[in-house]
Amino acid sequence: MITQFKKVDRLLFLSGNLKACLVILLYLSGFFGSTPVLGQSPATDSVLFIQQIKNLIEQKNYATAHILLEEYIEQNGMKPHVTTLMIQNGLTHYYRQENYDLFLLKDETNAGKKVRIGRLRYPQRILENLIEQNPNYAYAYKLLGDYYNIQLNDLSNFEFTKSTEIKKLEEKIYHYYSQADQMGLQNAFIYRWLGDYYSNTNQTDLAEKYYKKNISKSAPDPISLYRLAEIYYQKKLYTQAFNHALESTKYFKAEDVYLKYDALRLSANSLRELGEFDRFLEMINECIQFMSDLQEAYLDLILYYSSPLMPEKVEPLFTEMFMKNPFELKGYRSFEDYVITNNRYTYADTLFNSMLLKYENWDEVLANIYWSKGNLAYHQNLTKESNRFWEISRNYMRRYLPENHKLIKQVGEVAQKK
Repeated sequence: MITQFKKVDRLLFLSGNLKACLVILLYLSGFFGSTPVLGQSPATDSVLFIQQIKNLIEQKNYATAHILLEEYIEQNGMKPHVTTLMIQNGLTHYYRQENYDLFLLKDETNAGKKVRIGRLRYPQRILENLIEQNPNYAYAYKLLGDYYNIQLNDLSNFEFTKSTEIKKLEEKIYHYYSQADQMGLQNAFIYRWLGDYYSNTNQTDLAEKYYKKNISKSAPDPISLYRLAEIYYQKKLYTQAFNHALESTKYFKAEDVYLKYDALRLSANSLRELGEFDRFLEMINECIQFMSDLQEAYLDLILYYSSPLMPEKVEPLFTEMFMKNPFELKGYRSFEDYVITNNRYTYADTLFNSMLLKYENWDEVLANIYWSKGNLAYHQNLTKESNRFWEISRNYMRRYLPENHKLIKQVGEVAQKK
């Protein structure tokens, strides 16, 4: 009994969880018999233990949960549901990792106290061993896919990463997620990942199949709804594209502002393709108001007013767009086409002068403006002027980009192509 009290005391210290305390006190009183909380436990004990762990994770006591799970596995062996819970906690809530072999967790509710650290070691090996012992346990395959997905997401942030390395990781993730899917695991993240995989490899029918699995629920996955809308738009099924894109906007989280913007824009452009121009104008303006510091919706509206050309509407839109977002190059290239086609060089000079005053301390904006001024000068056969503007642009770029950056090399390409 003394040993049991020591173990219970340690659990109380580790968790600080009222439900867990109640469960432990019930054990001591004999309500569940004499089985210790972390002993050779029957099914009932396992269920209560798992609930305790889930409560700890809910309270963001990730390290404590990991320590208890690790101890349970040491005493009871690699039970699939307990082992996968430990791996899931580690891969989801780590605050630091070392070479993808060690994932560190901490309790986030210990303000002002000594921080408790949990260490998940070699999750890949643990999962591979678990799969070897339990080849039909689908969730283990899903977690092994998650393990490689963490690496893929990290690699995607680096420009210098070799595409072959990314491809290898994608194939590993595809293999494990497909295995989990074939074994019957119903998981919204896997469905969406496989949908994206098939979409990116131009297998749109398979992509559609997986996205559809995520929208048949009472709370559909908004990203899957939006991806389906993209597929329908590509297939020129504009009514379905509009319906799915608009539906997705109802379910995005507050932080998913860029996805919601894209969905509103796709809804508007679907209406334009359907010939519903009044509704298109209403929705594209709603999109601009939702995020006025992005260029895409402005450019959609400019394109609409360009055929037939309505300069009294186009030019105010260009001015507003650049005054709110002078950073994206797509807008400059569209602006250059408009100026050259319609011989509006004086308007361009006026707008650029206003931008130079407003953004005089922004190297990136100044680089973009002088690049565009060089292109416009070149189209007026002002070769000397264009070269001078391009060199100014490159000099600004060198302040925030490496000397051999590909963007610097693109300045003046319009002359090389000619």
